[in-house]
Amino acid sequence: MKDNKDFKDLKAMAGAYKPGFMQIKLTHQFQNGFGDFTIEQLGVFFHEYIHYLQNISTPWGLYMSMVQYKTISETYAHIQSADSKIELPLKVSTPSLERQWAIINIGQGHYPFNIDYDQTCQIIDRTGQIKIHRTGETIGEKTYPKISLEITFVDGTVRNIDLGALIINESMAAMYQMMIDPNASHEKYDLPYNLIQILCEQHYPNIAHDRKKLIAICYTSLFSLSPAQVLLEQLENASENPDVSGLELFNDFVRNAIIYDNRGKQSTVSEFMDGLIDNFKEIISQLLNCELDYIADVLDKVRISKRIVPLISIVYADEFNPSDIETIIDILGIPFTYNENGEHFLPKSTKNPNRDSDDMLALIANSALYNYIAHPNKYRCCPLRFMCLQSKFPVIKEECFDYPWQGKECPITGLCEYIGLKKKEYQWTY
Repeated sequence: MKDNKDFKDLKAMAGAYKPGFMQIKLTHQFQNGFGDFTIEQLGVFFHEYIHYLQNISTPWGLYMSMVQYKTISETYAHIQSADSKIELPLKVSTPSLERQWAIINIGQGHYPFNIDYDQTCQIIDRTGQIKIHRTGETIGEKTYPKISLEITFVDGTVRNIDLGALIINESMAAMYQMMIDPNASHEKYDLPYNLIQILCEQHYPNIAHDRKKLIAICYTSLFSLSPAQVLLEQLENASENPDVSGLELFNDFVRNAIIYDNRGKQSTVSEFMDGLIDNFKEIISQLLNCELDYIADVLDKVRISKRIVPLISIVYADEFNPSDIETIIDILGIPFTYNENGEHFLPKSTKNPNRDSDDMLALIANSALYNYIAHPNKYRCCPLRFMCLQSKFPVIKEECFDYPWQGKECPITGLCEYIGLKKKEYQWTY
């Protein structure tokens, strides 16, 4: 069995991001802000912050979140219409969203952090050639490209890995992280963190070590519902035109690419992005049942039509350094950020800087409730308990375990009342 000490060390220093819910989880303290961060901690934070920006500033991130919100809404509707005891965890069939989830599953590709991740060799054998296999999968009347990589690892195993947004996101965030912390090489975890660069070393060697260009290409690929296909197209284009910068490649893509929707209507990337943002705002507003505040503000700031692309612009500044992170944060802010010690940061309202933004509070509550009823932790404990215990007026009740919508009022009971959870009967199946 592989010694997993290195993996435990990685987890101890790692962070996490919840796509769609705009939440960063850190393992280190941040009560005093960036001033107390080590370079290693700052690199970890920026890695997760990149995931946040990938989520809110790209068509892929927005599309995936919208389908997620619709799934949550259908789950709530199922609860409201149930006339018998509801079994938990709750698995709701959503046939109206099957097509959208099929598109997402292809576009996301391989999920690297499965249950066997720490027991499986993730170091790629760089003497072996990564083979690229191109196929397609038909969904409805449209065929979506599917890219599979045949990879040899140093333990001699050969695995077929579906390339998609998950690996692209992680490779891109890792490259940013290494620009802050050169020691964050993830050398024992090539999959997923170093895969894009290793792929380029073998197939596009003339651009393989231009980290800025690879970051820009990874980001460009997320402006499509077929990220892996666009990634390879852009890598080939960059390899054939090595003197063109990543920023120029991105701008060329935005100017020239044509996107077709499900009805065959064509639009520019900027038009497509603006339409997605408008649709996103409508869907999330309906789910949260409140007026958008911080979320609306940050979405309007990342519109490509405004010609502001901070994620690429900062790496092409004269010299990228940690202070550039603060520049981005000054513009876009920080989403809900927390650690297991109960420390947390909440975005403030753009209308009243002395108040937390109501839309983010509502999103936190929906995230906690949905994940609790559909994907509970093994203790069946409310995900918000750590916040409640650290709040100015701590809320402690037995119902935090098993049925948090019951008992005295707490941050999650208001949403549960609105949905109608208290009126139903439940049975845990484990």
